[in-house]
Amino acid sequence: MNMNRVGKFETLKIMNEFDQALIEKYGVNMTDAHITRYEALTAYEKTGSASQAAALLAEQRGFKPLSESVD
Repeated sequence: MNMNRVGKFETLKIMNEFDQALIEKYGVNMTDAHITRYEALTAYEKTGSASQAAALLAEQRGFKPLSESVD
């Protein structure tokens, strides 16, 4: 996906999906994870999926999925 052709409403949709995936899987939002919109869109461009992009950036920052951290 060429991110230069993404409009503001599609960007908003991607950001909402990204943030929701981050919250559901890691229990943290973009602000608390220190993930910028640019970083999220770049990861989305690489992976093609908001949830995969969220997982990629969260794991790069050392976050563990909630399902793994519950013992």
